[in-house]
Amino acid sequence: MKILILNGSPRKNGNTKALLERIATGAKGHEVEWVDVARLRVGGCLGCDACRKNGGNCVQQDDFPALLKKIQAADCVLFGTPVYFWGMSAQLKLCIDRLYAGGEGILHKKVGLVTVGADVLSGPQYRLINEQFACIAEHLSWEILFQEAVSASAAGEVLEQTELLAKMEALGGQLS
Repeated sequence: MKILILNGSPRKNGNTKALLERIATGAKGHEVEWVDVARLRVGGCLGCDACRKNGGNCVQQDDFPALLKKIQAADCVLFGTPVYFWGMSAQLKLCIDRLYAGGEGILHKKVGLVTVGADVLSGPQYRLINEQFACIAEHLSWEILFQEAVSASAAGEVLEQTELLAKMEALGGQLS
């Protein structure tokens, strides 16, 4: 199985990335590709519908077309995001919004979501992000394999949580 991991955190060594790396470690036997979307130059969707008229080709000249090809080629797409003002990071949301141009190639994927925020897990932001992601998944006929929320603030904090790291690695091992 081809697994694409999209890290939506701009922190180079943040908690989101650390957890996604553990999932990737557990995904032995699969082809895993990694993209730090915060390092890409991706503009917001213009809502011009040119992609619908041009066979999926966006009028913007940025890094998204190459990412879209990776998403289309993947069997499974794993998304990771820190919580920013009760939502996913802008960097990840830009990429998700641009999937509008994806056509049939983005449908019927297996997906997973890791959300990391500083608040307690009962905070509304995790519910809000999970609900938004579930709506996107339903619209695109995606099968949600997992939605994991984690409370951590300081960069690298999750690396001290051995049970959490083992859980993330086990999630990677269960991907099929």
